[in-house]
Amino acid sequence: MKKNDWSAIDTLEDLQREQRRLKARIRVQEKELRARVKELPGELVYAGINAVVPTMLSGKITTSILGFIKNLVNKAFTKKGDKEDEGSPLLGAAGKIGLFALLKVAFNAFMKKK
Repeated sequence: MKKNDWSAIDTLEDLQREQRRLKARIRVQEKELRARVKELPGELVYAGINAVVPTMLSGKITTSILGFIKNLVNKAFTKKGDKEDEGSPLLGAAGKIGLFALLKVAFNAFMKKK
């Protein structure tokens, strides 16, 4: 982070202008952080599957399939519409019963199918 020169603030107007600038910068950073968090479920799935897939199978086709799965998971966990306060039903369910409990149920269901 760069150091701010606070000596330029001499009046109340200068202080209010700096306050507005700082609030705008914080809003931009929050928006970027929300965008990164939206990609997290897909990245987790991608990393998990990529760790299981043998290295001899990794290639363009496998990478594209994993990318498709990652995008599919991200879309499942993102909101529908532009309202920022509404979450997806999957995220709401995960929040209510707990992420680890949800993963445990999914794992048990997957193991029963085999």
